[in-house]
Amino acid sequence: MSAHRFTPGEQFVWQGNLFIVRRFLKPEQCVNLENLESGAMVSVEETKLVNALFAGEIIFDDRSAPRHREKLAPDLASFSAEVIEVARWRLRIIEPLLKLPEKEVTRDRVKQRVEEVQRDNPETGKKLCLAVSRASVYRWIEAYRRSGNDIRSLLPKLEKRGGTGKSRLKQETTAIVDTILKEQCYRPEKIGLDDLLALVAVRVDAENRLKPQTDPIPLPSRATLARRIEALDQQEIVSAQQGKRAARRQFRQSEKMQYPQLPYERVEIDHTRCDLLVIDERDNLPLGRPTLTYCIDLATRYPLGYYLGFEPPSYFAVMECLHHTIAPKGDVCECFGTEHDWNAYGIPGTLVVDNGKEFIGQDLSDACEMLGTVLQQCPVMTPELKSGVERHFGSLNTGIFHTLPGTTFSNILERGEYNSVKHACISLVELEKTLVLFLVDIYAERFHRGLGGIPARHWEKAIATHLVPRLPPSKQELSILLGRVEWRVLQSSGIRFECLQYNAPELGKLRNALGGEKVKLKYHPGDLSRIYVFDPKDKCYYEAPALEQEYTQGLSFWKHRLIRRLAAQEAETVDLAALGRARQKIQQIVDQARSRKRTGTRSKVARWDGKTTRSSEQRKNSGMPERQLPKPLDSATPSSLDTDVYEFDYDLPPNRRDE
Repeated sequence: MSAHRFTPGEQFVWQGNLFIVRRFLKPEQCVNLENLESGAMVSVEETKLVNALFAGEIIFDDRSAPRHREKLAPDLASFSAEVIEVARWRLRIIEPLLKLPEKEVTRDRVKQRVEEVQRDNPETGKKLCLAVSRASVYRWIEAYRRSGNDIRSLLPKLEKRGGTGKSRLKQETTAIVDTILKEQCYRPEKIGLDDLLALVAVRVDAENRLKPQTDPIPLPSRATLARRIEALDQQEIVSAQQGKRAARRQFRQSEKMQYPQLPYERVEIDHTRCDLLVIDERDNLPLGRPTLTYCIDLATRYPLGYYLGFEPPSYFAVMECLHHTIAPKGDVCECFGTEHDWNAYGIPGTLVVDNGKEFIGQDLSDACEMLGTVLQQCPVMTPELKSGVERHFGSLNTGIFHTLPGTTFSNILERGEYNSVKHACISLVELEKTLVLFLVDIYAERFHRGLGGIPARHWEKAIATHLVPRLPPSKQELSILLGRVEWRVLQSSGIRFECLQYNAPELGKLRNALGGEKVKLKYHPGDLSRIYVFDPKDKCYYEAPALEQEYTQGLSFWKHRLIRRLAAQEAETVDLAALGRARQKIQQIVDQARSRKRTGTRSKVARWDGKTTRSSEQRKNSGMPERQLPKPLDSATPSSLDTDVYEFDYDLPPNRRDE
């Protein structure tokens, strides 16, 4: 119904209650309403009801549709020209009767009008769609008046003719078809329509052999079988063939996301491999594709921090990215030559992550709890729940990586015959400068369609009016909070961690207080030269340096595990001398592998060298250790160790302990 009035008998929903109009008082322009649920009577001004209607507070009751969901009728243009012409022809028939008062539309008047139509149009009576009778005229008049003079009420209901939705197959054929579809359509293997029809034919033939020839079971047509398949629950079919995740992904209906209003209210983080080959500054040979870990603020789309290096997705990369996100970045103009300052700093309120192993461990969970950050893990296979950072990776590809020489593009079809290795000429340091210039001077300063404004202006406005960023107590404590967690037993010689010895004066008193219980420690995966031991009584951390500073200076967890694995091949027990010899041998292998052009090997060499995107000044200001090349400890002969040793990763189960 397209037209309504606040007249007696009209029903509508208002303020969660169903009302019916009982009387309309013209002089006072008031409407007497009855609450059909409570029976209470109320008098309301008509203007108030009209304003409530246009404010979306009133919905006229549609008795033909379910009460819980309002269905909108299609417009006239949604129907065929033939159907519309029938409705207009019916309207021309009842127009003379509509002009009469309702009491004067008698049986004789209706009969007279029908005879006039049949006399003036003798051929129309032979057409089913244009047939006219007294009962039809009465039905058309009632439908037209009830609809508020809407011509759509006179459209023929063609969809209800011909037994739509009713099966014409015999019961035996229907049972066979249903059995075959149940057996074949809900299996992991897919089957074609012709094969299904053949199976149905075999089953029908077998049944007909047991029946009299005078009453055979008919074989359904190919079109009938196709309609039966379409009528099945397609989500269940996809779930059986491709899995429940694929079914949810294909049939889910995503609603509009409620974006946060304040900066750092919702921060999204993720990794991606850059679509670009970078070269080594020493010999200009390609190293491979670095990995970018990136944080973005969803409220303002303002970039917050990043980490760019040859570390695979790991907690080390997450830790470095979060440290850069939280720390102020006031030296970007001096270090990278940007025209604008990078104003982002502070602790996120909510950190949105996926289900990567580096995001679901206890390390990040503990760090977020101590920083007062809510760690929100998205369900598996739901990238749309962190669409901000996912979409921004696309902007980085099209805005930077795909425009630089040496790009690998997003796929092999897009790359075509472009030789990425031949054209590669960008080093990691140059790539970082390009990345920062794009983030600060281009992406943050241009119009964002999804945001409806410029990210930098939204950030500045929010900071000036609403937000005071949360900060950690100190740089050192931030490094401790973001460190990885382990548990060890304190001994008289200190703590033994990964075959390395750590000690400090405060540990002796702590050992006596714990009485043999394990103590919590934190360490930086990129620097094993020191660890931090937690005192549960005083609620503080003590710094415990490694006893062998020459070996551990700038030593990463991954590199140390790599050295230990080689040293274990030479001695039954791992000692410092064996570690030193192994480190020297691996360094020689690295020097030999550096001359190779294979990017897989050279990217592992870059990881061994500790190539990162942070300059010494930045790392010094952030309180993070610098990356240093290992120093030769003593002379050794070259080893024939295969370079596949670089496949080692340090993300092991948390319960792994020293032997």
